[in-house]
Amino acid sequence: MNGYLIALVVFLAWIGLLLVARKRKWLEGHSMSLYGPIVMWRTRKGRELINRIASHERVWTLFGKASLWICAGAMVTMMVLLLWQATIVPKIEKAPSPELILGVPGINPIIPVGYGILGLAVAMIVHEFSHGIMTRLGKMKITSLGLLFLVFPIGAFVEPDNKELEETTRTRRSKVFAAGPASNIIFALVTLALFSGLMMSAAVPTRDGALVVGVVEDSPASIAGITPYSIVTSVDGESIVSAADVEDRESLPGVEVNVTYYFGGELRTATGVADGLVVAYVVDGYAASDAGLEPGMVLASLNDTLITSIGTLTSVMAETHSHQVVNVTVMRYDSDVSEYVVADDIDEIVLSDKHDFYDEFYPDENSASYSGKGYLGGGFIMLGLDAREPDHYAQLLAHPFRGDRSFGDVSMSWLRLIALPFLDLAPLRSPVTDLYEPGGSLSWMPDSAFWILTNCLYWVFWINLMLGLTNVLPAVPLDGGYIFRDGMDYALTKVRRSSTKEQREKITGSIAMYLALLVLFLIMWQLIGPRL
Repeated sequence: MNGYLIALVVFLAWIGLLLVARKRKWLEGHSMSLYGPIVMWRTRKGRELINRIASHERVWTLFGKASLWICAGAMVTMMVLLLWQATIVPKIEKAPSPELILGVPGINPIIPVGYGILGLAVAMIVHEFSHGIMTRLGKMKITSLGLLFLVFPIGAFVEPDNKELEETTRTRRSKVFAAGPASNIIFALVTLALFSGLMMSAAVPTRDGALVVGVVEDSPASIAGITPYSIVTSVDGESIVSAADVEDRESLPGVEVNVTYYFGGELRTATGVADGLVVAYVVDGYAASDAGLEPGMVLASLNDTLITSIGTLTSVMAETHSHQVVNVTVMRYDSDVSEYVVADDIDEIVLSDKHDFYDEFYPDENSASYSGKGYLGGGFIMLGLDAREPDHYAQLLAHPFRGDRSFGDVSMSWLRLIALPFLDLAPLRSPVTDLYEPGGSLSWMPDSAFWILTNCLYWVFWINLMLGLTNVLPAVPLDGGYIFRDGMDYALTKVRRSSTKEQREKITGSIAMYLALLVLFLIMWQLIGPRL
């Protein structure tokens, strides 16, 4: 059944249930009220717990001050990110679906329902309890606590006394609003440390070999059915224990070999795989592309030299110069005979200039010594397999910021962490989990328990971070909107000392409204822009 149809049926059943409950006055008898299809459940339970936690005044005072700076930094970061995204929207070919904007399990297709509900529940408790703690620290009353339901819990709230919140000082009020998103961001960092530093650091490969992280389309490996997340253990009887054993091996172009590999925990053998160095990609406007080379082809010879390895290709290219015309032999797959045959229409190639290529794509890595050197403008990998060490994914997640040397590197690492669901690496499941098992101090854990806990930590991190960063946006009714409004009011007292409270409220209200509209436009632009 279609997912949208299932959602519609569930929603209609929810509405029917609410109508029956309302008619029988069941909701009123259980401290519940309706806001459209949303049920708000109020209770006074939990206030004593908040009072006890808030009694540690020195700790929470420091947290309150830090939360303002955390929210200010996150607010600027989010606005810069939204403005940057707005500039690249016209370049996006496919617009994201509206469901991706909503971080609600069961609606957002990338959020698994089970892990998503857990992460959302934890994030809501952390967020609202922090609001409550700072409310009590500011000597203000909490009238009630509660949950919001739309089929399942979608929110939580702590209601301070609105009159006291309005009449308290700017600083105290801002700390109340900042506590929620700041605590989500801090909690996200803590759970990320547990996910990476504890769980993924303990994951060890289940076997030696070369981990396949990518397969060139229409390459010998692709045609043979080898897929990513495989572990290659031998090629034609030659043992493979690392990625280098695949990358550096000698081959005879076009000769058929057998490849043994594990996938999903099962040992498999691909027979009749055409050996050789495969074209992985070509760049438009450079030698390989201009000559007609395409991804998936096998490079048999270049400049009258048999290409048996990447080392051979490197040696041949070192003796060439730009604009040199050299002979080339490539093989492409012929589906009529089910084998690789020589491409008769490609027999020579005019080499590009290496310096020109690097100047266009890698200017920071360019060198004067590249000038005049021959260059193909493409990539080549053995058998069409992008091979890495077996611990590649474990190390990537255990040390997500390893090797980062600049702000741009750190930013890309953060984006990669957040994008794991889009990369099919969250939640972690087979065939990825078949590659690793718990080791070290966690070797006692059953595999299933290890991966469940690991996934729980990731989604608690992900949803807390998303909730925290979303709530710092300077748009009322989000927490960031109220923080921004109080910040503007403080700035006006310094710039326009003679202004009255009513005048400041009018100015800050107008600015806050226009900024909220800008934020809404920037979000909607991501959905509408690519469709224009």
